[in-house]
Amino acid sequence: MTLQSAGASGHTVVVMTNKHFASIVMIALLPGILAAQAPKTQALLMAMGANGKQMAPYQWKQKTTVIRKGMPIGTFIEELRFDASGQLQRITLSKPEEKKMGPLKARKVAEVKDDVQDVMRLAGRYVSPPQLSQAIQKGEVWEGQGTLRVQSRSLILPIDEMTMVVSGASYLPIRADFKTQYESSPVAIAVDYQQLPNGPNMMARMTVQIPKDDIVVNVESFDFVRLASQTGF
Repeated sequence: MTLQSAGASGHTVVVMTNKHFASIVMIALLPGILAAQAPKTQALLMAMGANGKQMAPYQWKQKTTVIRKGMPIGTFIEELRFDASGQLQRITLSKPEEKKMGPLKARKVAEVKDDVQDVMRLAGRYVSPPQLSQAIQKGEVWEGQGTLRVQSRSLILPIDEMTMVVSGASYLPIRADFKTQYESSPVAIAVDYQQLPNGPNMMARMTVQIPKDDIVVNVESFDFVRLASQTGF
């Protein structure tokens, strides 16, 4: 939008509003901003690639606790490791005992269980290294004091949003938050990472909130062990 007024000499003077002037300034600066972001993006991707190779020989455990309406309803413990092709394998070490219940309650429990499994599979896609790399490539990188912040949208679904805080020293994630949907209902995923002593950066905790079913799923990783027989992929 512009405002026009007549100058003293009779010529038309074009006056630009602050909003549109700022837009033009941003358009003019955009190539420089993107050029400045590109090295940071490449550094993040290179760091994640190197970290992925460091993760290959590790084995660890995960404890998953499902909480519904504020009460724990099930705990699973799994052992995780990568196979020779780089695929993550899971072995169930313990799971809740099946309880006897009436047909109506059993059907409801089965529906909730299916929802949790579907959402956790979805969460696994968001936090996978390939998906994180894509999110970084299409996102915007902002530099702060000692950290970087990556913001990205439309990861798997058009409504998706991701905010990732990255260490400015290692270029590896400290925390990542995702907002998405499951069956048109909101889902929030929060992931905290930790740097192993003389080892890779690994997911330490993940919290998945499923308001539709009033469920929170907490995942905790522990007992990280480097297997001498593994050489990476």
